[in-house]
Amino acid sequence: MTMIARVTLEIALRKEFDYLVPEEFQDRVEIGSRVKVPFGPRKVMGVVTGLPAQSEHAKLKPILGVVGKGSFVTPKVLELARWMAGYYCCPVETALKSVLPVSVRKEKEGWKKQLYVRSIEPVGSPSKLTKRQEELNAVLREWKELPLQEFLKMTQSTQATVKKLESAGVALISREVIERDPYAHEHILPTEPLELNQEQKTSMDAVLKAMNHEGAAKQSNVFLLHGVTGSGKTEVYLQAIQHALEQGKGAIVLVPEISLTPQTVERFKARFSSGKHQTLVAVLHSHLSEGERHDEWHKIKEGRARIVIGARSAVFAPIDPLGLIIVDEEHEHSYKQEEAPRYHARDVAVVRAQREKAVV
Repeated sequence: MTMIARVTLEIALRKEFDYLVPEEFQDRVEIGSRVKVPFGPRKVMGVVTGLPAQSEHAKLKPILGVVGKGSFVTPKVLELARWMAGYYCCPVETALKSVLPVSVRKEKEGWKKQLYVRSIEPVGSPSKLTKRQEELNAVLREWKELPLQEFLKMTQSTQATVKKLESAGVALISREVIERDPYAHEHILPTEPLELNQEQKTSMDAVLKAMNHEGAAKQSNVFLLHGVTGSGKTEVYLQAIQHALEQGKGAIVLVPEISLTPQTVERFKARFSSGKHQTLVAVLHSHLSEGERHDEWHKIKEGRARIVIGARSAVFAPIDPLGLIIVDEEHEHSYKQEEAPRYHARDVAVVRAQREKAVV
């Protein structure tokens, strides 16, 4: 069966191009997929932005490769990028570069991998082990699984010796993905919701009504919560996020870069680190390493993190379905990007929320 992909290339040409999808890639290509294609004498990366039934061009070149599996840009975020291109007068491909972090746009998937050794039950009768191998196997059975280098250091053994355990059928060496979590070593103590005062309750009632789609059809889904530092806005944020999770949706919290401190992140992680609505909280900002940004983004895309905290570009996080976007200190100038596309994260948040029936 012939399959055609319409691709927006990473080079700014303000045009989409049609390519044939070879049979071996057809189960991996969908709208939002990252692909490698021929373009003249070059090979360039692009995003699949359409799957037309036919093309007006008779001869089409085939796609050369597909990065990962599935969509890197959800159809909803793709439409948001198209809106940005029109509103901010830039090519769609420029808008798409804002949507995807640099580490995710690369041709090769940027996972960090490490060799692990794990204890396994032998199939049938295991090979006879030497006394030294028996000692190593006893340690491995106690620990179940360890990074290979850690096991070698702990037992003062060599990789060749562990290989012999593998040959004997009592161990397995495998290369596994190591997730880079910028807050992995932080000790988070869970917190419980606080009782709201009357002003907080009034604000919450209005927000929850909109989140439940109650009231008039034309009711605004955008709220301005005004309060000085220490007035309790963050508790309202936290309880509104909890309601989004109860609805099976996710939330994005935009914070000015200067305010994105470990303490801010820890407060959100502490509230959702345990209990009925436990979820991972992903963080996206410029101070993370490229590898950390790559892993945090995939944590969101895979649905393991349903809450995202970040600076300006976190407004594009692939949360789906989206229930709530919070723009803290929305007057801050850092929400405006200076280079193309010169978007304002607050305005993009409002448009995205309207399109996805979420609340801001």
